[in-house]
Amino acid sequence: MTDILVTGATGFIGSHTVRFLNQRGARPRVLIRPTSKRDNLSNLDVEIFEGDLTEPGDCHRALDGVEQLVHIAGFVSSKPAHKGRLMADNAVATHTMMAAALQQGIERVIYLGSVTALGASKKPELFDPATTAYDLGGKGVPYFESKRLAEQAVRKYVDQGLPVIGVYPSYCLGPGDIYLSSATLVTEFLKGNIPFVTRAGMGFVDVRDAAEALVLAMEKGKAGERYFISGHNLTYGEFFQALAEVSGHKPPRLVMPRSLLWLLCAVGEKVTDGAVLSRAFYMAMARYYWYDNSKAERELGWTYRPLAETLRDSVHWLKAEGFVD
Repeated sequence: MTDILVTGATGFIGSHTVRFLNQRGARPRVLIRPTSKRDNLSNLDVEIFEGDLTEPGDCHRALDGVEQLVHIAGFVSSKPAHKGRLMADNAVATHTMMAAALQQGIERVIYLGSVTALGASKKPELFDPATTAYDLGGKGVPYFESKRLAEQAVRKYVDQGLPVIGVYPSYCLGPGDIYLSSATLVTEFLKGNIPFVTRAGMGFVDVRDAAEALVLAMEKGKAGERYFISGHNLTYGEFFQALAEVSGHKPPRLVMPRSLLWLLCAVGEKVTDGAVLSRAFYMAMARYYWYDNSKAERELGWTYRPLAETLRDSVHWLKAEGFVD
């Protein structure tokens, strides 16, 4: 594979995706801000293009000579104070890049979507966005709102003929999360700061398997389709039990009622600006984000590793990097 532009390559999923591309013989161009940390690129073979995803001119120049785009870039935060950046880096950046890709006739676009932009179930069952309306909006959660707007922008350009293939991983874990974008859940557990679970659940997938899914989508995916990379659909109780078995720590036993959790999160958000408890945390902990992997397995040939392997590698990496004792 050649002539590929990757956005978000300095991040958790992006750097693993570039590594998979390198293993397949590709040297992708990566669009990064001049101020971005480049630790995750140190051992990767890339062509660096400095620019800003919210600037149309930068997007057009980065796409010059490119045949395929892998749009991974985004910003994750639960803080209401970060609303402006969330809207810019998630919604505006996606709209700007998709518009440039359409105008330049990019042959294949791989879009890293978020399940928070599609929906979740209040019951322990798989969620199907094709048959169930989105109901996570209007809750005053800037991250969710920004990802929903990004999703709507992508669908608009799909309707205009842009060949987008959507890949939607659930909660990614594994080595290399230098920003602790997802690993915070593990680090807080290892520090003894997770005293309760909720009657809800999440799909958990290894970041390396999610990255491979993006590359497989480039090779085998069908334009206009969504591929869900949910991995292991678990209740939070099941997840922390598995993490306890790997780490030797005790799992939380207290089950927090949703009504009490909402009150704590609403108050906690005001006190800490969402740094500890937030409405975003409530939305993540009060639903079942379970999706069906079967299309990805069937059409892409995608597989995923055992959860215990992912958790062991996550804990080992966090300790080696000094994030936990």
